[in-house]
Amino acid sequence: MWNVFKGALTVLTRKRELFVWSLAFPIILSTMFMFMFSNLDSSTAFDPVPTGVVADAAYKGSAFADVVDELGASGDDQLLAVHAFATADEAREALSAGDVLGIVSVDAEGTPLLVVTPSSGGVGVEQIGRTVLGTVVDTYVRNADLVAGIAADNPLALADPNRVEEALSRGSVTEQVSLTHAAPTESVRYYYALLGMAALFCGQVGMLAICETQPNLSALGARRALGATSRGKTLAATLAASWLVSFACLIVAFLYMRFAVGIDFSGREGLCVAAIAAAALLSTALGTLLGSLPKVGLGVKTGLLTALTCFLSLFAGLYGEPCMALADSIARSFPALASINPAKVITDVFYSLYYYDSLMPFAQKIGILLAMAAALFAVSALFIRRQRYASL
Repeated sequence: MWNVFKGALTVLTRKRELFVWSLAFPIILSTMFMFMFSNLDSSTAFDPVPTGVVADAAYKGSAFADVVDELGASGDDQLLAVHAFATADEAREALSAGDVLGIVSVDAEGTPLLVVTPSSGGVGVEQIGRTVLGTVVDTYVRNADLVAGIAADNPLALADPNRVEEALSRGSVTEQVSLTHAAPTESVRYYYALLGMAALFCGQVGMLAICETQPNLSALGARRALGATSRGKTLAATLAASWLVSFACLIVAFLYMRFAVGIDFSGREGLCVAAIAAAALLSTALGTLLGSLPKVGLGVKTGLLTALTCFLSLFAGLYGEPCMALADSIARSFPALASINPAKVITDVFYSLYYYDSLMPFAQKIGILLAMAAALFAVSALFIRRQRYASL
C-alpha cells in the first residue's frame, strides 16, 4: 500500500497541468486582487476636512483660533486640514475652486462664522465634511454662551478649571465595543472566496487520480488491477496521495496570501490550516465523484468540474461587489442553499474565524464540509463498485 501511495504521489506531481489551476491560478488571481483592492479598505477611512480660515486680526486674537489649531494638529485624531488665507476674498476663491469645503472666520465680537459649499444632496464625503464643520462651530458657540452665563451668574465658579471643564464636557454615555474578532475590512472576503474557488479546482487532482486507477482509462490502472494489492487499498492510497497534493497546493496559496499579499486571517493561522485540510478533503471527494462517473471521458469530466467551480464561485461572491451582495442575499433568504454550496461554505469557514470570537460557527462549517465530503465519497463508492471490465 505504501508503494501504491508513493507511485500515485509521483504520478500526480509529474502532471504539471494540474498545478495551473490548483496552484498558479490562486496565486496569480490574488496578486491581481492586491492591486485591484489596494484602495478598497482606505476608501471608507475618514480624511481631515479641508477647512479655510480667514487669518485676520480678529481670528488670531480669538479663543476659536486655539480650537481650530488643536483640531488641525497632525495625528491619528486630526479632524481638520486647515488652510489659512489672509483675506476673505482669497478664502472664497478657494471655496469656489473646491480646495476647501468651508470657510471659518471671526467677527469683531469674537463669534465664529461659517460658510460652506452648497449641498448637492445625499450623504457623501462632502456632506459629512459640512456636518463636521457645522458641529465644530455650533459646539464652540454653545460652550461660549454657557461660560458667559456661568460668569454672569457666579463669577467665582470660573476660578476652578476643573469645574469649567466638567461644565463643558458632555460626558460619555456610550462604550465602544467590537462585535467581531477583528476589525472588518471589505477586501478579505474576496480572498476567502478565492480560496474556496481554488479548493474546488483542486478537485482535478482527485479526479485524475481516480481516472489513473481505472483500467479502461489508464495503462497504469490496468497494471494496478492485475497487481496483488486489493482494489480497496489501491483506492485508499490513491485518495491519500491526491489529498496531500491538494492540501499542499492550498497551503502554498494560503501562505502567499498571508505573507506576500498581507491578508489578515485574524491571528488564527493554525485553525486556517485545519480548514484547508477539510477543504482539500472535500475537493478530493468532489474529484473522486467526477472521476468515477461511468462512460464519461476525462475531457468531459474536466469541463464539468471547471463549469461547476465557476458557477458555485458566483454564489460565493468572488466576481465583484454585485456578486458578493447576491451571495449575502441568498445566504439570508435561503440559508439551506448556501449550506450546500461548497465554495460558499469554504469561504464562510475563513469568514467565521475572522469575524467571530466564538469557534462555534467555525466548527459548524467544518462539520458541513466533512459531511459533504463523506456524502460525495459514498456516492463515488457506488459508482466504483459497479464498474466491471470484460477484458484488460
